[in-house]
Amino acid sequence: RPSSYRCGGDTSYAFVSDAKGEEVYRHYMPDEDDKKMVEELKAKYPGAMPYFFPQHPDYITVKERVAKNCATGEPAEGIATIEIAVNTLKVAEYLTPTLRKQLL
Repeated sequence: RPSSYRCGGDTSYAFVSDAKGEEVYRHYMPDEDDKKMVEELKAKYPGAMPYFFPQHPDYITVKERVAKNCATGEPAEGIATIEIAVNTLKVAEYLTPTLRKQLL
């Protein structure tokens, strides 16, 4: 059974439990490799919401691709369109009842 914890701050984690409820896997974000970057960003941007820091490289990539799309009209590679987002939500709504039955 997958679970997650993300209650603010700059750390979150996800874990998987077996049928007995015992944890079999856990992943932290930021991982050890990203902790130095998070500390540097905290110092550079004091007062900023800390949950942005672990995803900082991804946010930069998204902003650059969307800005390029706005400036040139070229497709924003790897960025979901509104149509893709709506269709993804439709799939999620369709699957939710089935997945709930399997997880509970």
